[in-house]
This record gives sequence, C-alpha cells and structure tokens, in this order.
Amino acid sequence: MARRTQSRYIFDIEDNFRVFRHQFFVNGARRADCTSCESRVPVSEPYHHHWRNDIENNRSHCIQIGSEEKDILKRIEDQAIEEFILCDGSIAARTNDFLLDAGMDAVPQLLRFLSFGTEKLEATVGFYVDVKKERMYYESSPLNIENHFDIGEAVDMIFSMLLEKISNYVLLHQKVPLEACVIRRMKVTVKRFCVSPKSNSLKLPLQYRVKNATEVIENGSSKHSSDLAQLSETYINRKDRNQHIPANLKINLYTFRVCSTSKELYAVPYLLRGDDVENTPTFIIQTDVVGDFRGLLEIRNIRKFLRVDTHDRVFECRQCQSHFVDRVHLALHKQIACGRNFMVWYMDKDAIELHENCLPLPKEYFKYEWVGLARKRI
Repeated sequence: MARRTQSRYIFDIEDNFRVFRHQFFVNGARRADCTSCESRVPVSEPYHHHWRNDIENNRSHCIQIGSEEKDILKRIEDQAIEEFILCDGSIAARTNDFLLDAGMDAVPQLLRFLSFGTEKLEATVGFYVDVKKERMYYESSPLNIENHFDIGEAVDMIFSMLLEKISNYVLLHQKVPLEACVIRRMKVTVKRFCVSPKSNSLKLPLQYRVKNATEVIENGSSKHSSDLAQLSETYINRKDRNQHIPANLKINLYTFRVCSTSKELYAVPYLLRGDDVENTPTFIIQTDVVGDFRGLLEIRNIRKFLRVDTHDRVFECRQCQSHFVDRVHLALHKQIACGRNFMVWYMDKDAIELHENCLPLPKEYFKYEWVGLARKRI
C-alpha cells in the first residue's frame, strides 16, 4: 500500500493556556507533533498572539530587503536584466549536488528576491547539458508565479519536468541514461510584473486558489463586507501591531503560515469574533515576500477553504494522461502545457559565450554566484 501522509492543525486548552499543534499522520495513524509549529498563549489572548514571531521564524519564505537590496533591484530594472546565470565552480563535476542546491535553495531564493514589489513573475529555467562530447541546452516553457508562496512548488515542477525531458531525450538519441549527463550551468529567465498603484489584483497561493472558496473585494460588490475589510486594513496596517481591533467589529480573520520543518503552507485564525461562520464576514490576510500587509480576500466558504487535502485520490491530466495526487501539481503541470513547449538546442561544446554589462549579485546575500545579463547600458 502507498504511504499516505497528512497533517492536522488543532488547538487544545491546557489549564489556562491555548496550545496550537501541527500533527503528522501516516496512513491515518498519528506519528508525531511538529515542535517548530507548537505555540502556547494564555486563553484570554487573541489568536494572532500565537503568530507574533512568524517573520523571524519563517525566514525561508519571508525575506529581508534593505536599502542595498532595493538598489540591486533598481539596477536590474534599469538595465532590463531578465537572464541570470548560475555555474558550478567546483573542479570535479557534481551534477546531483548542483541540481539539489539549485532546486532547493538557489533558484527559489533568487525568485523570492525578484518577486519583491511585483504582482507576478514569469519564469523560465534552462540547463546546459554535456553528454558524450556534445553540449545541449534544454529550456522549459514560461511559468507564471502569482504568489510568493508558490515559488517552491513551481521550481520543483519545472526541475522535475526538465529532467524527465532530458532523460527521455538522451536515452532515445544518445542511448545513455540521465546519470551520464553533466550539468554544471543553468540559466533562469525572469520577467517581473511590478505592482501597479491602481491594481486591485490579489492572488491566493495556488494551494488555496484551486479550492475556489474566496472572492476578491471590488468596488461596489459585497458592500457590507467591503466596509469591514477597509476598517480591518486600517488596524492591521498600523505600525503598532498590539493595537486592538475594536470589539464591535464582528469579523473573522485568518492568516497564512509555513511550517519550518515540513515547509507546508496552512491557514490559521488571526482574529475570531463570530461563532456563526456562515454569516460572519471572513477574510484571509495577504502579505508579500517580506511579510508586509498587501490586502484582504473574502472567504465565502471557510470550511472548504480550511479543509486539508487528503491526497487519497488521483487526478488525471486529460491532455497527456499523467497522474497526480496533488491538485497543485496538476495545476502547475497544466500551466506549462504538459511540457510540450520545452525546447532543446545543440551547441558547439568549444564555444565561449561573452557577455557585456554583467551584474554579479552579491554572494553575501544570495550565497550562490548568480550573474545577471544586462540588455541595456547605464
């Protein structure tokens, strides 16, 4: 039988404390409690006191952007830099380690940095592959990333599909397995779509978008809820986060968290003022990649929104008949058209690429030696 994992998120009351727990289940049996998610506060305190230290504890998803980093982003914009090169500088080829570092850390870190101040990114990934004295370049089709919480899943999907394509191609044409390939260089192409002052577009993480349980608050729609949302935004946006939302404001608010152990994304209560979940206006708080408030989305069906996918059913892509146990993976798979538009080019292995106007990104911030390729001179 396939191993089926699942998470459960609960609150317990112990003495005079309310305790939040993230529990891991395998094939329906409880295996462990996540120590990194557990939070304990007095029962009388509001729910958001459980999450006061989230930005400090979730640095893998909330980044820090200072004046130096903003200067780098401005140079990237001014020089129209969309292509970024990463090379493996080690003497001995280490394809597996390079791909692991790139997929788990280097590429997600770059994309989170580039997502600051944007509504979405359009990302393309390419691998330079050496096999049997030949060099080829494999490139994915562009993938839109509309919420910074989607970056990890998006990179996983692109990498896995690229490696599957490479494996099939070299087996068919070079008669060798993927393990015979050497990959020491990659290129990430990123188009940044910056936030417009007039934009009212807020996208949920894809994991929650596929649930179809929310509604964007627009001018003229859901007037009562819009007034409550505006008032809540006023208080949530205050510099003093200890400022209490007025007691007469009957509203339920939720926020997103990321488990630092399993990297799972989930929604938790921020403020609960109404027991009647069917009729109490309910919203999810949206934040950007640095943890700053972006806005609210109204949740029309809170039970559906909070329900954890059990991963006990299989979803099939109607185009290529691939199977998935996660709706997010299926949605990403569809976005890149089943990988049909992935490309491969043969290159002269002895050719040397020369690029002017390169922008090395500071290793102190990125840890990896990214180089941006500028299209404009300053």
